[in-house]
Amino acid sequence: MHYSIAEICKIVDGKLINISNRQANETFVDSLDFDSRKIKQGALFLPISDHDNASVHKLFSDYTIAEKDGHKFINSALKNGAVASFADHIVQTSLPLILVSDTQLALWALAKNYLNKINPKRIAVTGSNGKTTTKDLIASVLSRKYKVHRTVASNNNEIGVPTTILNMPADTEIAVIEMGMDHLGQLTALSKMLEPNIALITMIGEAHIEFFKTRDKIADAKMEIIKGLKKDGTFIYDGDEILLKERADLFSGEKVTFGEKESNNFWVSQIEDKKRLSFKVNQETYSVNLLGKFNADNCAAAVAVAKEFNLSSKTIQEGFDNLQITKNRLQLLTGSKGETIISDVYNSNPTAAIKAIEILKDFPTQGKKILVLGDMLELGDQEVSLHLALKAPIERAAFDEVYLVGPIMKSLAVKMQARWYDKAFLTDLSRDLQSSLSKNDVVLLKASHGIHLEKVEQALI
Repeated sequence: MHYSIAEICKIVDGKLINISNRQANETFVDSLDFDSRKIKQGALFLPISDHDNASVHKLFSDYTIAEKDGHKFINSALKNGAVASFADHIVQTSLPLILVSDTQLALWALAKNYLNKINPKRIAVTGSNGKTTTKDLIASVLSRKYKVHRTVASNNNEIGVPTTILNMPADTEIAVIEMGMDHLGQLTALSKMLEPNIALITMIGEAHIEFFKTRDKIADAKMEIIKGLKKDGTFIYDGDEILLKERADLFSGEKVTFGEKESNNFWVSQIEDKKRLSFKVNQETYSVNLLGKFNADNCAAAVAVAKEFNLSSKTIQEGFDNLQITKNRLQLLTGSKGETIISDVYNSNPTAAIKAIEILKDFPTQGKKILVLGDMLELGDQEVSLHLALKAPIERAAFDEVYLVGPIMKSLAVKMQARWYDKAFLTDLSRDLQSSLSKNDVVLLKASHGIHLEKVEQALI
Protein backbone atom coordinates (compact mmCIF):
# COMPACT_ATOMS: atom_id res chain seq x y z
CA MET A 1 0.00 0.00 0.00
CA HIS A 2 1.04 3.62 -0.37
CA TYR A 3 -0.94 6.25 1.55
CA SER A 4 -0.07 9.47 3.27
CA ILE A 5 -0.82 9.58 6.99
CA ALA A 6 -3.43 12.23 6.22
CA GLU A 7 -5.16 9.94 3.69
CA ILE A 8 -5.27 7.08 6.19
CA CYS A 9 -6.69 9.36 8.87
CA LYS A 10 -9.50 10.42 6.55
CA ILE A 11 -10.29 6.85 5.44
CA VAL A 12 -10.64 5.59 9.01
CA ASP A 13 -12.34 8.75 10.34
CA GLY A 14 -9.52 9.33 12.81
CA LYS A 15 -7.83 12.23 14.54
CA LEU A 16 -4.16 13.17 14.13
CA ILE A 17 -1.93 13.38 17.20
CA ASN A 18 1.77 14.41 17.34
CA ILE A 19 1.88 15.56 13.71
CA SER A 20 0.84 18.65 11.76
CA ASN A 21 -1.51 18.49 8.78
CA ARG A 22 1.35 19.45 6.46
CA GLN A 23 3.61 16.70 7.78
CA ALA A 24 0.74 14.21 7.62
CA ASN A 25 0.26 14.99 3.93
CA GLU A 26 3.98 14.64 3.22
CA THR A 27 4.66 11.43 5.22
CA PHE A 28 3.79 8.16 3.51
CA VAL A 29 3.10 4.64 4.76
CA ASP A 30 4.11 1.59 2.70
CA SER A 31 3.23 -1.35 4.96
CA LEU A 32 1.42 -2.36 8.14
CA ASP A 33 2.24 -4.76 10.96
CA PHE A 34 0.86 -5.60 14.41
CA ASP A 35 4.21 -6.97 15.65
CA SER A 36 6.49 -4.09 16.69
CA ARG A 37 9.51 -6.40 16.42
CA LYS A 38 8.87 -7.03 12.71
CA ILE A 39 7.89 -3.51 11.74
CA LYS A 40 9.52 -2.17 8.56
CA GLN A 41 10.87 1.29 7.87
CA GLY A 42 7.97 3.50 6.80
CA ALA A 43 5.31 1.22 8.27
CA LEU A 44 2.05 1.83 10.11
CA PHE A 45 1.80 0.05 13.47
CA LEU A 46 -1.43 -1.70 14.47
CA PRO A 47 -1.69 -2.07 18.27
CA ILE A 48 -4.12 -4.81 19.26
CA SER A 49 -5.93 -4.10 22.53
CA ASP A 50 -6.14 -6.43 25.50
CA HIS A 51 -9.89 -5.93 25.96
CA ASP A 52 -13.01 -6.79 23.99
CA ASN A 53 -15.18 -4.32 22.09
CA ALA A 54 -18.76 -5.58 21.94
CA SER A 55 -19.79 -3.10 19.24
CA VAL A 56 -17.30 -4.66 16.83
CA HIS A 57 -19.17 -7.96 16.91
CA LYS A 58 -21.85 -6.41 14.73
CA LEU A 59 -19.30 -6.55 11.90
CA PHE A 60 -17.49 -9.79 12.68
CA SER A 61 -18.26 -12.43 15.27
CA ASP A 62 -14.68 -12.86 16.46
CA TYR A 63 -12.41 -10.19 17.86
CA THR A 64 -8.71 -10.58 18.52
CA ILE A 65 -7.72 -9.74 22.09
CA ALA A 66 -4.00 -9.48 22.86
CA GLU A 67 -2.47 -10.90 26.04
CA LYS A 68 -0.72 -7.54 26.46
CA ASP A 69 -2.12 -4.27 25.18
CA GLY A 70 -0.41 -3.50 21.87
CA HIS A 71 -0.39 0.19 22.74
CA LYS A 72 2.46 -0.59 25.16
CA PHE A 73 4.67 -1.40 22.15
CA ILE A 74 4.11 1.81 20.19
CA ASN A 75 7.50 3.19 21.23
CA SER A 76 9.11 -0.10 20.21
CA ALA A 77 7.48 0.29 16.80
CA LEU A 78 8.85 3.84 16.58
CA LYS A 79 12.36 2.60 17.37
CA ASN A 80 12.11 -0.06 14.64
CA GLY A 81 11.02 2.32 11.88
CA ALA A 82 7.27 2.94 12.12
CA VAL A 83 6.18 6.40 10.91
CA ALA A 84 2.73 6.27 12.51
CA SER A 85 0.43 4.13 14.62
CA PHE A 86 -3.27 3.59 15.10
CA ALA A 87 -4.39 4.09 18.71
CA ASP A 88 -7.72 3.93 20.55
CA HIS A 89 -6.41 6.14 23.37
CA ILE A 90 -3.63 8.67 23.95
CA VAL A 91 -0.25 7.23 24.90
CA GLN A 92 3.04 8.86 25.81
CA THR A 93 5.02 8.80 22.57
CA SER A 94 6.52 11.05 19.93
CA LEU A 95 5.26 8.76 17.16
CA PRO A 96 2.42 10.28 15.12
CA LEU A 97 -0.90 8.67 16.12
CA ILE A 98 -4.14 8.19 14.25
CA LEU A 99 -6.69 8.15 17.06
CA VAL A 100 -9.68 5.90 16.28
CA SER A 101 -12.56 4.31 18.17
CA ASP A 102 -11.17 0.82 17.57
CA THR A 103 -7.89 -0.18 15.90
CA GLN A 104 -9.30 -3.35 14.33
CA LEU A 105 -12.22 -1.45 12.79
CA ALA A 106 -9.68 1.02 11.40
CA LEU A 107 -7.69 -1.89 9.95
CA TRP A 108 -10.78 -3.22 8.16
CA ALA A 109 -11.74 0.20 6.79
CA LEU A 110 -8.24 0.78 5.42
CA ALA A 111 -8.05 -2.72 3.90
CA LYS A 112 -11.43 -2.32 2.20
CA ASN A 113 -10.35 1.03 0.73
CA TYR A 114 -7.08 -0.39 -0.58
CA LEU A 115 -8.78 -3.49 -2.00
CA ASN A 116 -11.19 -1.31 -3.99
CA LYS A 117 -8.33 0.95 -5.07
CA ILE A 118 -6.24 -1.90 -6.53
CA ASN A 119 -9.35 -3.88 -7.56
CA PRO A 120 -7.81 -7.27 -8.38
CA LYS A 121 -9.78 -10.39 -9.16
CA ARG A 122 -10.39 -12.07 -5.81
CA ILE A 123 -10.39 -15.74 -4.88
CA ALA A 124 -11.47 -16.83 -1.39
CA VAL A 125 -10.45 -20.29 -0.19
CA THR A 126 -11.70 -22.15 2.89
CA GLY A 127 -12.23 -25.73 4.05
CA SER A 128 -11.66 -27.99 7.05
CA ASN A 129 -8.51 -29.44 5.46
CA GLY A 130 -6.38 -28.49 2.50
CA LYS A 131 -7.12 -24.78 2.27
CA THR A 132 -3.51 -23.66 2.65
CA THR A 133 -2.19 -26.19 0.12
CA THR A 134 -5.03 -25.37 -2.30
CA LYS A 135 -4.31 -21.66 -1.91
CA ASP A 136 -0.65 -22.34 -2.73
CA LEU A 137 -1.60 -24.47 -5.75
CA ILE A 138 -3.97 -21.83 -7.12
CA ALA A 139 -1.43 -19.05 -6.67
CA SER A 140 1.35 -21.08 -8.31
CA VAL A 141 -0.77 -21.91 -11.35
CA LEU A 142 -2.24 -18.43 -11.87
CA SER A 143 1.16 -16.76 -11.42
CA ARG A 144 2.29 -18.34 -14.70
CA LYS A 145 0.17 -15.71 -16.47
CA TYR A 146 -0.89 -13.10 -13.89
CA LYS A 147 0.61 -11.05 -11.06
CA VAL A 148 -0.71 -12.89 -8.04
CA HIS A 149 -0.74 -12.01 -4.33
CA ARG A 150 -1.57 -14.73 -1.81
CA THR A 151 -2.00 -15.20 1.90
CA VAL A 152 1.33 -15.81 3.63
CA ALA A 153 1.33 -18.97 5.77
CA SER A 154 -2.15 -19.22 7.35
CA ASN A 155 -2.88 -15.58 8.19
CA ASN A 156 -6.54 -16.22 7.57
CA ASN A 157 -8.51 -14.53 10.37
CA GLU A 158 -9.97 -11.08 11.04
CA ILE A 159 -6.44 -9.67 11.44
CA GLY A 160 -4.63 -11.81 8.85
CA VAL A 161 -7.00 -11.23 5.93
CA PRO A 162 -6.99 -7.39 6.01
CA THR A 163 -3.24 -7.40 6.70
CA THR A 164 -2.74 -9.64 3.66
CA ILE A 165 -4.76 -7.20 1.57
CA LEU A 166 -2.80 -4.16 2.76
CA ASN A 167 0.52 -5.84 1.95
CA MET A 168 -0.65 -6.50 -1.62
CA PRO A 169 1.56 -4.93 -4.34
CA ALA A 170 -0.11 -2.16 -6.33
CA ASP A 171 0.19 -4.12 -9.60
CA THR A 172 -1.61 -7.22 -8.27
CA GLU A 173 -4.03 -8.72 -10.80
CA ILE A 174 -5.34 -11.62 -8.71
CA ALA A 175 -5.52 -11.97 -4.92
CA VAL A 176 -5.78 -15.51 -3.53
CA ILE A 177 -7.00 -15.16 0.04
CA GLU A 178 -7.25 -17.99 2.56
CA MET A 179 -10.08 -17.70 5.09
CA GLY A 180 -10.35 -19.60 8.35
CA MET A 181 -13.06 -19.76 10.98
CA ASP A 182 -14.00 -21.41 14.25
CA HIS A 183 -17.31 -19.63 14.91
CA LEU A 184 -20.43 -18.72 13.00
CA GLY A 185 -20.34 -15.33 11.34
CA GLN A 186 -16.59 -15.13 10.73
CA LEU A 187 -16.67 -16.16 7.08
CA THR A 188 -19.70 -13.93 6.44
CA ALA A 189 -17.70 -10.89 7.55
CA LEU A 190 -14.53 -11.89 5.71
CA SER A 191 -16.39 -12.72 2.51
CA LYS A 192 -18.35 -9.47 2.56
CA MET A 193 -15.14 -7.51 2.99
CA LEU A 194 -13.34 -9.33 0.16
CA GLU A 195 -16.33 -9.66 -2.22
CA PRO A 196 -14.69 -12.57 -4.09
CA ASN A 197 -15.09 -13.38 -7.76
CA ILE A 198 -14.54 -17.03 -6.84
CA ALA A 199 -15.38 -18.70 -3.51
CA LEU A 200 -13.97 -22.20 -2.96
CA ILE A 201 -14.55 -24.84 -0.27
CA THR A 202 -12.04 -27.71 -0.26
CA MET A 203 -13.91 -30.12 2.04
CA ILE A 204 -15.83 -30.56 5.29
CA GLY A 205 -14.08 -32.35 8.17
CA GLU A 206 -14.09 -32.32 11.94
CA ALA A 207 -11.88 -29.27 12.55
CA HIS A 208 -13.43 -27.01 15.25
CA ILE A 209 -16.13 -29.56 16.05
CA GLU A 210 -15.69 -28.49 19.69
CA PHE A 211 -17.56 -25.30 18.80
CA PHE A 212 -19.95 -26.61 16.13
CA LYS A 213 -20.76 -30.08 17.56
CA THR A 214 -21.69 -31.59 14.15
CA ARG A 215 -20.30 -31.66 10.60
CA ASP A 216 -23.65 -30.27 9.42
CA LYS A 217 -23.06 -27.10 11.40
CA ILE A 218 -19.46 -26.91 10.16
CA ALA A 219 -20.84 -27.07 6.61
CA ASP A 220 -23.29 -24.24 7.41
CA ALA A 221 -20.42 -22.10 8.67
CA LYS A 222 -18.20 -22.86 5.65
CA MET A 223 -21.04 -21.93 3.28
CA GLU A 224 -20.83 -18.39 4.63
CA ILE A 225 -17.96 -17.88 2.20
CA ILE A 226 -20.52 -17.21 -0.56
CA LYS A 227 -22.21 -14.41 1.43
CA GLY A 228 -20.01 -11.77 -0.22
CA LEU A 229 -19.60 -13.51 -3.58
CA LYS A 230 -20.10 -11.12 -6.48
CA LYS A 231 -23.37 -11.55 -8.38
CA ASP A 232 -21.52 -12.89 -11.41
CA GLY A 233 -19.10 -14.89 -9.23
CA THR A 234 -18.48 -18.63 -9.19
CA PHE A 235 -18.81 -21.05 -6.27
CA ILE A 236 -16.39 -23.99 -6.53
CA TYR A 237 -16.75 -26.89 -4.08
CA ASP A 238 -16.11 -30.57 -3.37
CA GLY A 239 -18.92 -32.28 -5.27
CA ASP A 240 -18.31 -35.58 -3.48
CA GLU A 241 -19.40 -34.05 -0.16
CA ILE A 242 -23.15 -34.46 0.28
CA LEU A 243 -23.27 -31.77 2.98
CA LEU A 244 -21.96 -29.23 0.48
CA LYS A 245 -24.08 -30.47 -2.39
CA GLU A 246 -27.28 -30.14 -0.33
CA ARG A 247 -26.44 -26.55 0.54
CA ALA A 248 -25.12 -25.65 -2.91
CA ASP A 249 -28.43 -26.74 -4.42
CA LEU A 250 -29.98 -23.75 -2.65
CA PHE A 251 -27.50 -21.35 -4.30
CA SER A 252 -28.77 -19.94 -7.60
CA GLY A 253 -25.45 -18.61 -8.88
CA GLU A 254 -22.71 -20.21 -10.99
CA LYS A 255 -21.47 -23.49 -9.47
CA VAL A 256 -18.52 -25.74 -10.35
CA THR A 257 -17.66 -29.03 -8.66
CA PHE A 258 -14.52 -31.13 -8.36
CA GLY A 259 -13.99 -34.59 -6.92
CA GLU A 260 -13.59 -38.29 -7.66
CA LYS A 261 -17.13 -38.93 -8.86
CA GLU A 262 -17.56 -38.82 -12.62
CA SER A 263 -20.54 -36.48 -12.23
CA ASN A 264 -18.25 -33.61 -11.15
CA ASN A 265 -17.33 -30.80 -13.54
CA PHE A 266 -13.69 -31.58 -12.79
CA TRP A 267 -13.42 -35.32 -12.35
CA VAL A 268 -10.30 -36.74 -10.68
CA SER A 269 -9.25 -40.26 -11.65
CA GLN A 270 -6.26 -42.62 -11.97
CA ILE A 271 -4.54 -41.27 -8.85
CA GLU A 272 -1.07 -42.67 -8.19
CA ASP A 273 1.05 -41.60 -5.23
CA LYS A 274 4.60 -42.76 -5.86
CA LYS A 275 7.69 -40.55 -6.04
CA ARG A 276 5.37 -37.86 -7.44
CA LEU A 277 1.61 -37.57 -7.20
CA SER A 278 0.01 -38.15 -10.61
CA PHE A 279 -3.65 -38.10 -11.62
CA LYS A 280 -6.09 -37.18 -14.35
CA VAL A 281 -8.61 -34.35 -14.30
CA ASN A 282 -11.18 -34.74 -17.08
CA GLN A 283 -8.74 -37.11 -18.80
CA GLU A 284 -5.89 -34.55 -18.78
CA THR A 285 -2.82 -35.94 -16.99
CA TYR A 286 -1.09 -33.88 -14.30
CA SER A 287 1.59 -34.47 -11.70
CA VAL A 288 2.87 -32.55 -8.69
CA ASN A 289 5.46 -32.96 -5.96
CA LEU A 290 2.98 -33.48 -3.11
CA LEU A 291 2.35 -36.32 -0.69
CA GLY A 292 -1.04 -37.98 -0.33
CA LYS A 293 -3.66 -39.11 -2.82
CA PHE A 294 -6.12 -36.66 -1.25
CA ASN A 295 -4.04 -33.82 -2.68
CA ALA A 296 -5.26 -34.81 -6.14
CA ASP A 297 -8.62 -33.29 -5.12
CA ASN A 298 -6.88 -30.09 -4.03
CA CYS A 299 -5.12 -30.00 -7.39
CA ALA A 300 -8.46 -30.49 -9.16
CA ALA A 301 -9.80 -27.48 -7.27
CA ALA A 302 -6.83 -25.48 -8.56
CA VAL A 303 -7.51 -26.73 -12.10
CA ALA A 304 -11.13 -25.61 -11.78
CA VAL A 305 -9.99 -22.11 -10.78
CA ALA A 306 -7.38 -22.01 -13.55
CA LYS A 307 -9.98 -22.88 -16.17
CA GLU A 308 -12.10 -19.93 -14.97
CA PHE A 309 -9.14 -17.83 -16.17
CA ASN A 310 -8.81 -19.84 -19.41
CA LEU A 311 -5.40 -21.29 -18.61
CA SER A 312 -4.23 -24.22 -20.72
CA SER A 313 -3.40 -27.63 -19.27
CA LYS A 314 0.25 -26.99 -20.17
CA THR A 315 0.27 -23.76 -18.15
CA ILE A 316 -1.43 -25.49 -15.22
CA GLN A 317 1.24 -28.21 -15.21
CA GLU A 318 3.96 -25.53 -15.25
CA GLY A 319 2.34 -24.06 -12.16
CA PHE A 320 2.34 -27.46 -10.45
CA ASP A 321 6.01 -27.93 -11.38
CA ASN A 322 6.94 -24.62 -9.72
CA LEU A 323 4.85 -25.10 -6.58
CA GLN A 324 6.23 -23.55 -3.39
CA ILE A 325 4.27 -25.03 -0.51
CA THR A 326 3.77 -23.42 2.91
CA LYS A 327 6.10 -25.08 5.43
CA ASN A 328 4.92 -27.66 7.98
CA ARG A 329 2.25 -29.03 5.62
CA LEU A 330 3.38 -32.57 4.74
CA GLN A 331 6.82 -31.10 4.13
CA LEU A 332 9.65 -33.50 3.29
CA LEU A 333 12.84 -32.80 5.24
CA THR A 334 16.12 -34.61 5.82
CA GLY A 335 17.22 -35.22 9.39
CA SER A 336 20.73 -35.11 10.81
CA LYS A 337 21.11 -38.89 10.50
CA GLY A 338 19.90 -38.95 6.91
CA GLU A 339 16.36 -39.99 7.83
CA THR A 340 13.33 -38.62 5.98
CA ILE A 341 11.05 -36.41 8.07
CA ILE A 342 7.46 -35.83 6.99
CA SER A 343 6.56 -32.65 8.87
CA ASP A 344 2.84 -31.90 9.20
CA VAL A 345 2.87 -30.08 12.51
CA TYR A 346 0.75 -27.01 11.84
CA ASN A 347 -2.65 -28.55 12.49
CA SER A 348 -4.48 -31.83 12.91
CA ASN A 349 -7.94 -33.35 13.07
CA PRO A 350 -9.24 -36.92 12.64
CA THR A 351 -9.57 -36.79 8.85
CA ALA A 352 -6.15 -35.21 8.37
CA ALA A 353 -4.50 -37.58 10.86
CA ILE A 354 -5.83 -40.68 9.10
CA LYS A 355 -4.66 -39.35 5.74
CA ALA A 356 -1.21 -38.67 7.16
CA ILE A 357 -1.07 -42.20 8.62
CA GLU A 358 -1.87 -43.60 5.17
CA ILE A 359 0.91 -41.52 3.62
CA LEU A 360 3.47 -42.95 6.05
CA LYS A 361 2.11 -46.48 5.54
CA ASP A 362 2.58 -46.22 1.76
CA PHE A 363 5.87 -44.30 1.84
CA PRO A 364 8.65 -46.33 0.14
CA THR A 365 11.66 -46.99 2.38
CA GLN A 366 14.17 -49.68 3.27
CA GLY A 367 14.30 -48.46 6.86
CA LYS A 368 11.88 -48.17 9.75
CA LYS A 369 8.56 -46.30 9.64
CA ILE A 370 8.06 -44.23 12.77
CA LEU A 371 4.86 -42.44 13.71
CA VAL A 372 4.87 -39.44 16.07
CA LEU A 373 1.30 -38.34 16.67
CA GLY A 374 0.23 -35.49 18.95
CA ASP A 375 -3.11 -34.29 20.28
CA MET A 376 -5.82 -33.10 17.90
CA LEU A 377 -7.30 -30.00 19.54
CA GLU A 378 -10.72 -28.31 19.47
CA LEU A 379 -12.69 -31.57 19.28
CA GLY A 380 -14.85 -30.85 22.34
CA ASP A 381 -16.77 -33.61 24.09
CA GLN A 382 -15.78 -36.10 21.37
CA GLU A 383 -12.04 -35.61 21.80
CA VAL A 384 -11.31 -38.89 23.60
CA SER A 385 -13.43 -41.09 21.30
CA LEU A 386 -12.01 -39.42 18.18
CA HIS A 387 -8.46 -40.03 19.41
CA LEU A 388 -9.25 -43.65 20.27
CA ALA A 389 -10.66 -44.11 16.75
CA LEU A 390 -7.11 -43.76 15.41
CA LYS A 391 -6.17 -47.12 17.00
CA ALA A 392 -7.44 -49.21 14.08
CA PRO A 393 -5.72 -47.31 11.22
CA ILE A 394 -2.45 -47.16 13.21
CA GLU A 395 -2.51 -50.91 13.93
CA ARG A 396 -3.38 -51.73 10.31
CA ALA A 397 -0.35 -49.75 9.18
CA ALA A 398 1.93 -51.87 11.41
CA PHE A 399 4.51 -49.14 11.97
CA ASP A 400 7.87 -50.08 13.46
CA GLU A 401 7.56 -47.51 16.24
CA VAL A 402 4.73 -45.30 17.52
CA TYR A 403 5.16 -42.29 19.80
CA LEU A 404 2.09 -40.46 21.13
CA VAL A 405 2.19 -36.95 22.59
CA GLY A 406 -0.18 -34.85 24.69
CA PRO A 407 -2.78 -35.36 27.43
CA ILE A 408 -5.60 -36.46 25.11
CA MET A 409 -3.36 -39.03 23.37
CA LYS A 410 -2.68 -40.71 26.72
CA SER A 411 -5.88 -42.77 26.50
CA LEU A 412 -4.85 -44.07 23.06
CA ALA A 413 -1.34 -44.81 24.32
CA VAL A 414 -2.81 -46.96 27.12
CA LYS A 415 -5.02 -48.86 24.65
CA MET A 416 -2.13 -49.46 22.26
CA GLN A 417 0.57 -49.89 24.91
CA ALA A 418 2.53 -47.28 22.97
CA ARG A 419 5.19 -44.82 24.11
CA TRP A 420 3.58 -41.65 25.50
CA TYR A 421 5.01 -38.21 26.30
CA ASP A 422 3.55 -35.18 27.95
CA LYS A 423 3.82 -32.14 25.69
CA ALA A 424 6.09 -30.53 28.30
CA PHE A 425 8.72 -33.24 27.65
CA LEU A 426 9.41 -32.79 23.94
CA THR A 427 13.14 -32.76 24.69
CA ASP A 428 12.88 -36.33 25.99
CA LEU A 429 10.90 -37.33 22.89
CA SER A 430 13.52 -35.76 20.62
CA ARG A 431 16.34 -37.55 22.44
CA ASP A 432 14.58 -40.93 22.21
CA LEU A 433 13.87 -40.46 18.52
CA GLN A 434 17.46 -39.50 17.79
CA SER A 435 18.72 -42.62 19.54
CA SER A 436 16.43 -44.78 17.40
CA LEU A 437 16.69 -43.12 13.99
CA SER A 438 19.11 -44.08 11.25
CA LYS A 439 19.56 -43.46 7.55
CA ASN A 440 16.67 -44.74 5.38
CA ASP A 441 14.15 -44.40 8.24
CA VAL A 442 11.01 -42.30 7.75
CA VAL A 443 9.38 -40.42 10.62
CA LEU A 444 6.02 -38.64 10.44
CA LEU A 445 5.38 -35.72 12.81
CA LYS A 446 1.67 -34.88 13.01
CA ALA A 447 -0.23 -32.82 15.62
CA SER A 448 -2.20 -29.68 16.25
CA HIS A 449 0.02 -26.62 16.47
CA GLY A 450 -0.60 -26.27 20.21
CA ILE A 451 1.52 -29.39 20.83
CA HIS A 452 4.53 -27.71 19.15
CA LEU A 453 6.02 -30.72 17.41
CA GLU A 454 7.97 -28.21 15.31
CA LYS A 455 10.41 -28.23 18.25
CA VAL A 456 10.96 -31.95 17.67
CA GLU A 457 11.40 -31.31 13.95
CA GLN A 458 14.12 -28.75 14.64
CA ALA A 459 15.85 -31.07 17.10
CA LEU A 460 16.00 -33.85 14.50
CA ILE A 461 17.38 -31.56 11.82
